[in-house]
Amino acid sequence: MPASPLKRPLILLCLFMAALLTVLIIGVGLTLVEQAYGLHPIVGWLVGLALAGLLLVVLSTTVMLLFLASTRLGLPLEGSRRHRQYLHYLSARHRRHTTFNLDGLPPGDKEFLEAIHRHLEAESTTLMTSTAETIFFHTAVSQSGHLDRLVVLGNQLKLIWRLTQLYHPRPRLRTILSLYTHVTRAVLHPSARGEVDLGAQIGPAIVGASVVGAIPGANLVSLIIADAVIQGSANALATLRAGLLTRRYFQGRLEGQPLEPGSERQAVNPQALEMLSRLVSSASGVLSREIWDAAKDNLRRMPAATYDSLKSLVSKSVRGLGRKKAAASDDDESDQKESTTETR
Repeated sequence: MPASPLKRPLILLCLFMAALLTVLIIGVGLTLVEQAYGLHPIVGWLVGLALAGLLLVVLSTTVMLLFLASTRLGLPLEGSRRHRQYLHYLSARHRRHTTFNLDGLPPGDKEFLEAIHRHLEAESTTLMTSTAETIFFHTAVSQSGHLDRLVVLGNQLKLIWRLTQLYHPRPRLRTILSLYTHVTRAVLHPSARGEVDLGAQIGPAIVGASVVGAIPGANLVSLIIADAVIQGSANALATLRAGLLTRRYFQGRLEGQPLEPGSERQAVNPQALEMLSRLVSSASGVLSREIWDAAKDNLRRMPAATYDSLKSLVSKSVRGLGRKKAAASDDDESDQKESTTETR
């Protein structure tokens, strides 16, 4: 949607009303608290808490409205003067701060940035895949509930930031706020029934569990593998979506196109599921072997082992595998940086 010329006056009016309400609440509130406290200390505390809650609501609403308005104003549309200024500004940032060789790229701002995006596509895909693989192995067996959610969220925020540094070197605060707002809205947008592909997540889990379940006495291990792969693949899929939405955000800004959460999520779903299928098909085999290697000796010694005890026995092995994957990812990244430096 094009930015309305009334938006800036509305923002100023919003700031003025918020400041006026804050002054009134504080000024009148202090008098009310004193009078209520004179009646009874508990009444004074209750009135003070009510006024503090009202003030918090006013301030939080103002911040939210300003935040949403500023992010919409930060999306220049194709053909506008602001869009041309944005392209010129971004191309200058890339020429100043981009690390790879820029020789031979087109001189025009838009053509130059399109060439940059083509160059970064493979690198960004590798970064998303390695991050999703690390998340897969970390959460496959640990299943720590809220703690795993925090780990996944932290890695998604880190992935978005690293992609931002690729597509927009040294971004301004306004760009960061706009990016995180649009990506968050798209990530939280519910998927339609036709967009859900359960086979991409459950299929590898069933195959991996069936291979191990064919071994006599390993039925409990097959349950562990199926549960682990489904949990890990769900978190990996969310990570891939966040990365793809980030890349589409910068592509949309380059093309000067409006960004709608529903259409953006629908556009990245097939690509995310395709990347997940390749990742989980290979990772589930590695995970199955690690779980079986950790559990087979204990199955011989403890034929009556319960599901929970077996799960505890294999957790350390899979967590170690996740750490190995993360370390390998960091080593590959450092090797890429060294090779880029040598090329330059």
